[in-house]
Amino acid sequence: MEQIYLRAARKAVDKTYIGFTPNGSSIKPVHIAGGSLRCIYGSYNRTKNIKRMALVSDAKGNIPTGNEAETIYRLLSYEEKIEDNISENALESMRNVMQRLLSVDKGVYVVKGLKDVMISYSAGSKYFLTSRAMYEDAGEFVGGVIRAYCPDLANYVRDVLDAGNDPITLLFEPVLEADMEVFADQNQHEELPAFKTMNDSTRWFVEGIKEGGNCLLDNFHHHPNPLTQLRLFNFFCIVNLIRYMTLLEAFYCDESVRPILLDFSGKSPSFSSVARMSEMSYTQMYKSINRFYAWGYAKWLDEQGFSKNDLLNSETPVYEKGKSVSKASKEELDALWSLAKERASNANGEDVYLEFGETMYDMLALEASSHPVTYIKALGTSSGLLYPPDKLHPNKRFVISQDILEMLLRSCVKSGEVISGMEIRERLWNRFGIVVGGSQFEMRMLQSGGMILQADEDALEENFSSFAATLESMDFAEVMADGILQIRMGGVAR
Repeated sequence: MEQIYLRAARKAVDKTYIGFTPNGSSIKPVHIAGGSLRCIYGSYNRTKNIKRMALVSDAKGNIPTGNEAETIYRLLSYEEKIEDNISENALESMRNVMQRLLSVDKGVYVVKGLKDVMISYSAGSKYFLTSRAMYEDAGEFVGGVIRAYCPDLANYVRDVLDAGNDPITLLFEPVLEADMEVFADQNQHEELPAFKTMNDSTRWFVEGIKEGGNCLLDNFHHHPNPLTQLRLFNFFCIVNLIRYMTLLEAFYCDESVRPILLDFSGKSPSFSSVARMSEMSYTQMYKSINRFYAWGYAKWLDEQGFSKNDLLNSETPVYEKGKSVSKASKEELDALWSLAKERASNANGEDVYLEFGETMYDMLALEASSHPVTYIKALGTSSGLLYPPDKLHPNKRFVISQDILEMLLRSCVKSGEVISGMEIRERLWNRFGIVVGGSQFEMRMLQSGGMILQADEDALEENFSSFAATLESMDFAEVMADGILQIRMGGVAR
């Protein structure tokens, strides 16, 4: 039979069932913003004016041809875009500030020709939308989902980008031009089986995006800062993107939804049963992703027409054609494939393909530079959803930043609305699959998700009390005289 190439199998599964490529340990929130905002706006800016002005040098200090200080100074003087009393040195100092500003999220790399492939600006208007860059495909995907299921929020974000009245855009105003080109790939999710034929889990996911997105939009109408709005919107995209990844097994294999247990204990897992349970909820999620990929590779093997006999007599798969591996790696891969053959020899039907599919996933984890769990860990850590902040720490748990918490609240409580502690529990679950603890409702969600309860009701109730205290400190809630928690969002209509 023909050789199995692991990289080709991974690309096929990502394209057929996921809609983007969740690989790369360097993924950052700015990459999600770059993709989602380009998709929602529907076009990107081709002009090089911003790059020539602000991209001064690369990490080694090399200056791109045509971006020298004297060249830019002469050009701005000729076009009468700089005052006569501004010196070349003063301009160069400002350009360095501009470069640091646009790369505050470390998403801008100055490459030869100033190509967009390594540029994701930390900015929020149509002028800073570039063509497709590395790691931005996931942002494009979630942007398309939001356009489809929460169009009012997408249209509002598009208007914010179009207005371009934020401080960063105003700083660059003298050199701004809008040379826009249409971005066509706006609805990548539509071709995926999970969205073509929705099961209960998929419907629940998109309904959460719709309800949460419309609530967030209501708060935006009462919020004064467009850059803060876009920042909160990006966190909305990131949380739903990670949620989407962890629901793939539920979408395609009809498995249980795995709850996200937020830890507000303020203690390490050694001293908190809630912290240990939050670690377990993260572990459950990445194991769910592992099982989904095993299923995906099994489907791929079946669709390629490989029979049980073919696979039992096959060579050990390689990552890609022509790629050499060390002797030690080859021996390890050979051993994994041999074990898969042993297990599959006593299996029948789908179980045969699942044995080989699971082994292919394990082999890719060894051979590829990154894999989906690493991707989620990197994105979750850098966005403030996972803790500890060290990306290499093996045991993560859901301890969220104040920015993420504010986004969740603004996606669950409308401006001027007042809700109870029970209502916030139900909305966090229905819109984000999130559990905080302290109610029978949440205990049922944890148990139905297959969670082994390491914390009793008292510990989970204490976790909710800590959550409530955090909301009080942020001025988003108050405990009434009778002990009832009331959560409210302020804001003045614009």
